[in-house]
Amino acid sequence: MSFIKDGFLSLANYAKAFDIYSRDILYSVVITSVTVGFVLVLSILLASYLRFKEWRFLDIMYRLPLFIPFLIVGHAMRIFLAPHGTLNSLLTRILKVEELPGFSRSWIGLLWTFVWVMTPYAALIILGAFRALDSSYIEAARNLGASKGKIVFTVIIPMCKPSIMVAAILTFVRTISSLTILVMIGPNTPNMITVDMMFRINFFNDWGVANALGVISYLIVIVLAVYYLRFMAAERGGIKG
Repeated sequence: MSFIKDGFLSLANYAKAFDIYSRDILYSVVITSVTVGFVLVLSILLASYLRFKEWRFLDIMYRLPLFIPFLIVGHAMRIFLAPHGTLNSLLTRILKVEELPGFSRSWIGLLWTFVWVMTPYAALIILGAFRALDSSYIEAARNLGASKGKIVFTVIIPMCKPSIMVAAILTFVRTISSLTILVMIGPNTPNMITVDMMFRINFFNDWGVANALGVISYLIVIVLAVYYLRFMAAERGGIKG
């Protein structure tokens, strides 16, 4: 349907999509990529800590966002990050200032929300891989005098790279396909692809451009999927060799 305009095959929908929303497409990729970066760093740190030390409270608490619907997350973060919300009320007392800017309708608030809600999902995957790793590799590194940090970066992460890639790709897909959080937390402009699709349908009944934006988002995700499949094929080939 994205290639049909007035009953004829055409690239007009794509031309219009890039003409109007090229900035939003770039914004979507940047916000999603930065989210993935922060999520991976936090997930690896969390998984590394829980791999070496049992802390039941942390093991339970980091999973809580998994059970909270995106609608509730958006509403909670809108209150938490508002100009006179929970975060600013706390900071004004600590810093002893009268007023601070809110982040509830900015890219900072959007990034904060995405990282908070996506990290538990990625951490669960990475922690599972870290705990499934044969402890003999870690003990061998310890016997050679390696510190915990060195063990994580030279032993655990390289051996768990496929699971880390899975977490990264799934985080990217879940982030770029999100809509509810964007509508409630994100800035009015620029927007991400899903919000643009919603506006094209709800306000303009323009299914052609909306479909074109959908295909563009598919292509962005497919690039990651192809890279991942090639990586997995290479890993399996190396193991068999």
